[in-house]
Amino acid sequence: MSRLKEISDWWKPDVISPEKVKRFIDMYPVYKNDVDCPAFKSREEIRELQNKNLRVQLELCDKYSPYYSKLFKEANIDVSKIKTVDDLEKLPLTTKQDYMKDPEAFRLRLPGDRPFFELLTWSLTMTTGTTSGFPTVFWNTTHDEYATFQFLIRSAKISWGTPDDIIFDCFPFGPVPHIGYLRAITTPLAIGASVCAGHTGMAYSEFPVLRRMDEAIRVAENQRATVIMGIASYIRRMIMRAEELSVDFSSVRAVHALGEPCPKGMREDMRKRLEGLGAENVFIHNGWGFTECQGSFSECTELGGNHNPDPTLYFIEVVDPETGERKEDGEEGVAAITHLNRRGTVLLRYVLGDIIKLTHEQCPYCGRNIERIMPVSGSVYATRTKELVKFKGTLINPGALKDAIENVGGIAEYQIIFTKSDPNDPYSTDKLVLKVAPTGTVSREELEKRIADAVVKAAEMSATIEWVSSPSEIYDPMVSLKATRVVDLRPPLE
Repeated sequence: MSRLKEISDWWKPDVISPEKVKRFIDMYPVYKNDVDCPAFKSREEIRELQNKNLRVQLELCDKYSPYYSKLFKEANIDVSKIKTVDDLEKLPLTTKQDYMKDPEAFRLRLPGDRPFFELLTWSLTMTTGTTSGFPTVFWNTTHDEYATFQFLIRSAKISWGTPDDIIFDCFPFGPVPHIGYLRAITTPLAIGASVCAGHTGMAYSEFPVLRRMDEAIRVAENQRATVIMGIASYIRRMIMRAEELSVDFSSVRAVHALGEPCPKGMREDMRKRLEGLGAENVFIHNGWGFTECQGSFSECTELGGNHNPDPTLYFIEVVDPETGERKEDGEEGVAAITHLNRRGTVLLRYVLGDIIKLTHEQCPYCGRNIERIMPVSGSVYATRTKELVKFKGTLINPGALKDAIENVGGIAEYQIIFTKSDPNDPYSTDKLVLKVAPTGTVSREELEKRIADAVVKAAEMSATIEWVSSPSEIYDPMVSLKATRVVDLRPPLE
């Protein structure tokens, strides 16, 4: 624990420095021995590594990808002329609809004389749902699994993970093999840390193998977990329940809040509650992750940007979803990913559905030269395009509303509801309702005023507050994976 004590506050914005990061890396052989890590290489060196991998990946797609070989022929695209990542704009975007129509078509059909690492299917995870509600399969070969372990090591290096940690996986176990549950196990394996799991999730009556939240909390307490990894809203509810149980969480030094945005106010709320349970200097890390990269981009300090842990594996660009034109650094647009070194499912310029903005400037905190995703709405890194809502004739971003509400304080759970002033009249005026479960000692009158002021400031609109007595009326962590923050109940106009 002595090394953990030494680095306990190095993540703080006013403490972190490239010198401290270098010292941290030198402490642990798993990081020090990663001599090929591109993080501190020049931007030109990183680009050359990306370009080299891209040329190999495109050649494989041209020969062995059913989807892309057909696309290249039909669009008369000569992939030999696409030599750099800047040339990717010559390719059309790949949409989720393209992928969901035939996931098998995006899986490379490599010939049998290739290395067996590239041929063997090692695992599969599942990504976005289809119109039928069934998730879409994402295949990993052994080659891809090894690459993922490299990605996880480099991701953990950025977010101050150590082999001295005991990592508590509080992602739920359920019917869909999602990367959250799996990566909270494989990340500690990759860096040599210990791991334990709450193992909550969706019950299956034939095999009652899961734990309830109270039991999971005791696992984390008894194992003296130093890092908690899980869905942001679920972790917060677990911490709130731990307060009711008077649990000792003094060993906790970091929370990896993943799977959804964790705004500044939510981080401060969790940190304050953990301090009440004995923890100190807790780093609340909010990663930006998605199935298509099999992990998450990481923060070196809170709100310092989500760094791409391995740009030799994944190229991220911000694009106009209609034209495919690439946006400049600092401009908001839709995220698109290109795989640079994969052998299972391979995607090129695949639109993720997140609105983000990007910077390639050197990180002023840790000194890394890898690209970073920067906040787009207050303290939120990404907003889902499907959440954009037209309200009273104006297109609004609920991400700004969520960020404002999270920073109010005194709220256990909330939900943003877009409805009609007359539910029976689809042509009546739009109405904004906020369901709120309060917490703390602030009066409802004062809390309502704070919420109203925050909503007006964030979106220039007023909201009706509906109070609920229990947070579970809005989000029950034993029923759903993550909280549903935005609901649109307005009927479609015919």
